[in-house]
Amino acid sequence: MIDSSLGILVDQAFMGSSLLGRDAWRAAAEAGADWIALTEEAMTVTPEVLHALRTDVETAGVPVVMAQCHAFGLNDPREVAREWNIVRTERHVDLARELGAPVLKILLGEWIWRTMWPTATQWQLLVDAVRRIGDYAAPRGVEVSVELEPLDHSLVNDIASLSRLITEVDSEAVLANIDTSHMVVRGVPADEVARLGGRVNSVDFSDSNGRYHEHLAPGDGVADLAAFVTQLRAAQARAIAVEVGPFADPENAFRKVERAILGTRALFADSVVPRA
Repeated sequence: MIDSSLGILVDQAFMGSSLLGRDAWRAAAEAGADWIALTEEAMTVTPEVLHALRTDVETAGVPVVMAQCHAFGLNDPREVAREWNIVRTERHVDLARELGAPVLKILLGEWIWRTMWPTATQWQLLVDAVRRIGDYAAPRGVEVSVELEPLDHSLVNDIASLSRLITEVDSEAVLANIDTSHMVVRGVPADEVARLGGRVNSVDFSDSNGRYHEHLAPGDGVADLAAFVTQLRAAQARAIAVEVGPFADPENAFRKVERAILGTRALFADSVVPRA
């Protein structure tokens, strides 16, 4: 069953505004978020920084449900570079656990080498790396959530390739992230989500301009968000996070975040749960 709570990708939403750290997290709670997704660099988090993060999260009064990692280089053809990036992603698993976040979303950067090395070779390197990360995450109680990117050169840029990756990785700890805006930009219809039924453990929910990478509040774009809500319910998606920003006018971030959260909550409240 889909979780009724609603989160926010807080760092992105308040980027450039005067609201930083726990002030942004408090603002997110005031705007209606039940939880937050954080992006911190695990390789530079000292015990002192980790203690401060935990204290600030507790003070802000909103839990961290999802951590995020830009996991580039997992299929780098150079073994040393690939190994470093795998270990770095494993450190992000550790950080997610330390922050109490059950989900680590990873954003792949595998398009860097797409036109230079055989696709089959790059794909297998990616599968092997993500499987290793899943094997590391599973006993630590963290689920990995793989996001598809709206880029032509990305190996994972639609539901078919995302489903294939998760199937070939074959780890109980590796599931799918659905980014509604990315799907709209790629021209992937909402009903494709059904191919991932039961395998969606996080959602980045936003409207889209339909042409390029941008995350808008519900009603500000062309996405059929009602159709996405129906499909996400059918897929039993979890960890629904509003994704908006960064804004060209960050001084108005709070008002825009509040409107996006209210609009998203209304869409889910008005939807009908599909029959099994």
